Amino acid sequence: MQRLWRLYRAAYGPGLDGAGGTFAEGRWHTKGERVVYFGASAAIVVLERLAHTDADLLPADLRLGRFEFSAPAAVTGTKDLGSLSKDWAQKESATQRAGSNWLRQRSSCLLVVPSAILPEESNFVFNPLHPDAQRLQLVSERSFTFDPRLV
Repeated sequence: MQRLWRLYRAAYGPGLDGAGGTFAEGRWHTKGERVVYFGASAAIVVLERLAHTDADLLPADLRLGRFEFSAPAAVTGTKDLGSLSKDWAQKESATQRAGSNWLRQRSSCLLVVPSAILPEESNFVFNPLHPDAQRLQLVSERSFTFDPRLV
């Protein structure tokens, strides 16, 4: 089964309802859409958090969670959306359009996407409105603090 990793604030919990996407846009969605981002590894979620948070404002209540589906879930790859241009990481409006279309269609629960930080790694866009979403479970979690050498 696919393992998904997420670094989240203890104060807000894992955020599996996707409400966070209603407050801000992301690489694969526009503001107002329910969506949750995961990584394929614990390492990529740490890098993603560092890239998206001011080092002076890193939260003190971070949790690193590992999630799995209790039964197989529908997955879409970016190749299924059409090919990404070579400079896709610089064209956020194009990735937002593709991700938003995918969210609206509800064709799968997960969209596998490359990380813009390290394209050899994968991230996952989770559609909490897809029927398979209810199968996602938190398997383990622990407190997380950044090694001071990273910040």
